[in-house]
Amino acid sequence: MSEARFIDRSQHCVLVVNDDPIGRYTTVRQLHAAGFPTVEAATGAEALRIADQGLSAVVLDIHLPDIDGFELCQRLRAQVSTFRLPVIHLTAAYLTDEDKVRGLDAGADAYLTHPVEPAVLVSTIQALVRTRTAEDAMRRSEAKFRAVYAQAPGGICLLKAGDGTVLDANPAMLALLGLQPDEGEALIGRPLTDFVGDADRAAALAFVTALGSDGLHAEFPLRSHDGAQVPVEWTASAPIEPGVCMAMAADISQQRRLARQRQELLDRERSARGEAEALSRMKDDLIAVLSHELRTPLNAIMGWTHVLQRHSPPELLVKGLAAIDRNVSIQARMITDILDMSRLNVGKLPLTRERVEAGEVLRTAVAAIQHTLDESGHRIELDLLDESTVLLADSGRLQQVVWNLMGNAAKFSPRGSAITLAMHAQDAGVVVEVRDQGQGIAPEFLPHVFDRFTQSDAASSRQHGGLGLGLAIVKSLVEAHGGWVDVHSEGRGRGAAIRFWLPGEDAAPSVLDADTASGGLTAYGALSPSGTSGASGASEATGGSGTPGVAGPGAGDPPAIPLTGLRVLVVEDDVDAAAMLKLILEDRGIRAAVVHGADDALRALADGAFDLLVSDIGLPGRDGYELIRDIRALEVPGERLPAIALTAFSRDVDRQQALQAGFDAHLPKPLKPQLLMRLVEQLAAS
Repeated sequence: MSEARFIDRSQHCVLVVNDDPIGRYTTVRQLHAAGFPTVEAATGAEALRIADQGLSAVVLDIHLPDIDGFELCQRLRAQVSTFRLPVIHLTAAYLTDEDKVRGLDAGADAYLTHPVEPAVLVSTIQALVRTRTAEDAMRRSEAKFRAVYAQAPGGICLLKAGDGTVLDANPAMLALLGLQPDEGEALIGRPLTDFVGDADRAAALAFVTALGSDGLHAEFPLRSHDGAQVPVEWTASAPIEPGVCMAMAADISQQRRLARQRQELLDRERSARGEAEALSRMKDDLIAVLSHELRTPLNAIMGWTHVLQRHSPPELLVKGLAAIDRNVSIQARMITDILDMSRLNVGKLPLTRERVEAGEVLRTAVAAIQHTLDESGHRIELDLLDESTVLLADSGRLQQVVWNLMGNAAKFSPRGSAITLAMHAQDAGVVVEVRDQGQGIAPEFLPHVFDRFTQSDAASSRQHGGLGLGLAIVKSLVEAHGGWVDVHSEGRGRGAAIRFWLPGEDAAPSVLDADTASGGLTAYGALSPSGTSGASGASEATGGSGTPGVAGPGAGDPPAIPLTGLRVLVVEDDVDAAAMLKLILEDRGIRAAVVHGADDALRALADGAFDLLVSDIGLPGRDGYELIRDIRALEVPGERLPAIALTAFSRDVDRQQALQAGFDAHLPKPLKPQLLMRLVEQLAAS
């Protein structure tokens, strides 16, 4: 009875057909004892009536009053609803072998004779029910498989392991080959390799040979009925029955098209990005060339202005030279604004951070711009609190921020009005504010104050001039220090206030620019209010005087260090600039010799001894980089000629390149004579 674990007998009702009440009762009792529910019939007609009512088996006597059990069994097999119903003959009268053969031929599944052991009867019924249940499950599974097989969008075929003969194929597989669902004979029975071109036959043979391996994967095309190549991705299962494997064929034509389109899009994107980067480089190169070409004549103009002012010219000439000086400074400022904005756009404007007191930075900036504001008739009012707050910042760039804000305030304020510079501690840093009593800002323009190349209206632009870059540079420099900037104005004619916040030392970004460790002296830095470059704050940018612009005779010069007799070789291809530079140096008692090219410089150094070299970079033929490399290569250990690169190539990359080539300092044009002399003194002293 342990076999009961294979089926739930209570779910399988058995029909007992016997015209003998005692025999029927005995059989029913045995089945009930085993757990089978039953129904009973005494005639063949009654049995036929109830046989299709969800029964699991029939125990059938042969001797019946109307029809015998053999005929009843045949009728059950003839009905669709009962043709699979298990039938067991149980008889006490038909006992010969011929009877058994006749019963089994009529469709019975088993033939038992009375008296029968209950266990034999129960086991026989259970075995037949279990077999029928398994067959039903298999039949349902087969139906599901066939439905999926027929409806699957991808090709499926059954292949004979070893030679890849196609045993069956679904409609999708036929469609891959351009065949109709009723044209399977063109494929079935033939090797899969018959449908592969010569170029791909090796891959197909390898796939067919490997059939039987679980997880088999390959990719080779099929040749369709019309000769077209269909790219196919293949997978094959382990054998689903001995010697038979199922292969899945996926048409990857669309996938290939999408991959090509994606690659084309990527290529176009890379090409577009490359063009954009090339245009950006062209823009940067254009700005660099523009800066160089504009700085070169400015260098001569500013230098000669300085020379002429130092030699006590007549009063009218002094006035004219002062006007030239002011306008040259304005142009130099605009050039450097353009270059600064370009550097800020690409994140290449260096910051040299150091510990500085906020009040000292502001007072130095005010000292530098004081003369300019005095000339424009504006008063400076200071309201500085918490001056000892320490910042981790580039002092030169912060002074540039203050100069830009105060210069902007002066530009848009009437003569005689006050410009207030205020500061107080706030939020672990300081807030600096510049207030004016000028024309104010219209509400609709406030959101655009810090945009590049903008001023409030065209008339103002024509009236006041400028490129509209000053406040954009202020915003970028403040944000580069980790701060913020905003603007407030109550409208036209009500003045304006621009304030910015900078983090204190503890809250500042802990980043020290590599510029601080670049080695060598440099005059590259923030602009002074005069438009010239400063080395590190207003003191160097203004020659130590705190007075912007080109000073008058003797004004603004650093304390004189004796340079009489110092031998300096000047290498400059621009004749005007060379003559001007020679006069500036000789004015301090320096013995200056001028050459106009790299080869002439090498010959001069070979013929005579010099204490210092001042060289342009953009020389004809061999440039200043090659010159300094040749000089360094010819020097003996322990002897090094100090060298200053004086050039209109003023980008940070140009400065780095000059120092790496062998120069000791980099001074951008237009020339600030005081700064040149400061560098000469430092190098001469070293």
